[in-house]
Amino acid sequence: MSTTEPIFRLVYASRMTAAAIARPDETLTAILDVAVPNNRKLDVTGLLVAHQGWFLQAIEGPEAAIQGLFDQIRDDPRHHDAVLIARGPQRQRTFGAWTMCARSLSRTDAAVLSILDRKTSFDPTTFPERAVIRFLLAVGEVHAQTFAAQQALAQAPAAAS
Repeated sequence: MSTTEPIFRLVYASRMTAAAIARPDETLTAILDVAVPNNRKLDVTGLLVAHQGWFLQAIEGPEAAIQGLFDQIRDDPRHHDAVLIARGPQRQRTFGAWTMCARSLSRTDAAVLSILDRKTSFDPTTFPERAVIRFLLAVGEVHAQTFAAQQALAQAPAAAS
């Protein structure tokens, strides 16, 4: 990723449509299919979480790219009522490991949800900005660990051959 332009981060939450809620994994796959190559061209990184009828996303990159991308995101028919949680310049990328990472949480993701100490309801628009960032960081860490474990399992049979 480029380091010549200052990093700008935008975090928002939005309500998923009924169709997106019914098929969260397919919805996230469809989003990633477009977002990954697009974000790579724009020097944008980020993390998208789907949980209990909400999308929660952080995107980082050059400010103009982030603003334009957010305009496109708001028009996406898979969600509505986007609420801006945070936006502004950053010293460095927080979610720079992926051009876009997406994860659908289940109720069993208690390790992630315990970060917020809110186990009964999930409305990210009511959380303080710091809590939202901590939550997204925890999701990113769980995702990275899960991905690493999957990669290790995939390599294990090849190593045994």
